[in-house]
Amino acid sequence: MTPSFLNAILLISQFELKRLFTTRKGLLYLITFSIVWYFILLYPIRFSADLFAQNKSSTLGSNFFEFIGFGALLNWQIPEFGVYWHIALVMFPLLCITITSDQSCSDRERGTLRFLSLRASRDSLFLGRFAGAMAIQTLLILVTALTTLILTIYRDTNLLLVALNSASAIALNLVLVLLPFTAMMAALSASVKSARQATVWAILIWSFLAGIISGLSYYLPALTVLKILIPGYQMADLSQLAEWQTLELAYIPILQSLVFLGIGRWIMSRQSL
Repeated sequence: MTPSFLNAILLISQFELKRLFTTRKGLLYLITFSIVWYFILLYPIRFSADLFAQNKSSTLGSNFFEFIGFGALLNWQIPEFGVYWHIALVMFPLLCITITSDQSCSDRERGTLRFLSLRASRDSLFLGRFAGAMAIQTLLILVTALTTLILTIYRDTNLLLVALNSASAIALNLVLVLLPFTAMMAALSASVKSARQATVWAILIWSFLAGIISGLSYYLPALTVLKILIPGYQMADLSQLAEWQTLELAYIPILQSLVFLGIGRWIMSRQSL
């Protein structure tokens, strides 16, 4: 990649991040996200963490959590981050599908993309919007990790170093988890006419892949390897891991992202602007 190409990607991604704070739609999203996250932090995370902290040392409590399917939370040194990890694995992929669905489709319909393509290549537009979407999500991840860290330190200041380690592990892994979802939405946004269509197609494609591959692998176990094509299929295994062990599956979202980005660039290069 040439310096000018990288500079174009950087400028486009910075513009996407700036638009989050300077447009009414972006500010409304930030306010809504902040309110929702406040209640998640205040009730599910704090309440569940207190419950786990009280019962973690007892055999009866540990057996109960194993019985209801939340035994993996006991692997975390700090219960707040164990609960946060499980909530984030569900929340952020769902948010990703909605907030990254309009990477290029609306601009193409308005004709803005044709204007931008006169000053930047299609590849830089495609990858710049992808990088901008990832920057926005990374910012939201860091904010949620930081607030969980503050909640933990408020309970016990002696947990600062352990909490920093847990927060870093979770933030890095969540960014990796979101890579294939964002890349999939980038490819869909390059091929459909609206963000709503991109969201619907994402749900349909994900459901179709999951259903077909699961059905085929039931009769032909050798086809189980095809599950690697499903974004987020490794999250069930991720939920059972803790701290930096979660990086054991980092290769899966990276490979998926490369595949979706390759497909998206191919679509973008042939799509009329």
